[in-house]
Amino acid sequence: MVIPIRRLFWIGGIILLLTLLGIGLWLYLRPSEEKQIRERFSRLSALAFKNGKEGAIPAIRRAGDAASLFSDQSTFQVDGLEWMAGPFTREALSSNIFRSRAMFTQIKLSFDDLELDIDPENKTAKVFLSAVLSGTLKDGRTIREIRELESLLKKTEEGWLFEKFKIREIIKK
Repeated sequence: MVIPIRRLFWIGGIILLLTLLGIGLWLYLRPSEEKQIRERFSRLSALAFKNGKEGAIPAIRRAGDAASLFSDQSTFQVDGLEWMAGPFTREALSSNIFRSRAMFTQIKLSFDDLELDIDPENKTAKVFLSAVLSGTLKDGRTIREIRELESLLKKTEEGWLFEKFKIREIIKK
């Protein structure tokens, strides 16, 4: 069976058109850098959430998952809490997250009013935001802390990773 040349051109053209359409659709629908960064903050918020008792294994897993959102050497700067400054490894962060979550029976961390400044050349993003930490401690006391933060993220093969958190201002009630 012989296929005419004209029909082969039509089939090739249709295949080429469908391929270009698929590539264009993929480029259009893939998440933007801004959306990827916002999703990182949402993921951190979801991993910090706790409502009631939690077993040790799930708590360790959540702490490890939260620490995986940070770079290998993450820095925190909190005025008045020098012990919390300096670079932390993922292992140290995981331990700190585990211990911090263990102090609460309920905890919720939310990030609001994100203002992003993305530098595509250096693959970094500076984010100004407000964070609200609310929860119930194991002794029954409730807390609600609001802070204005500055965060620096770096894009790696693993995606956008948190490199630095700095409290810019303590918001008074």
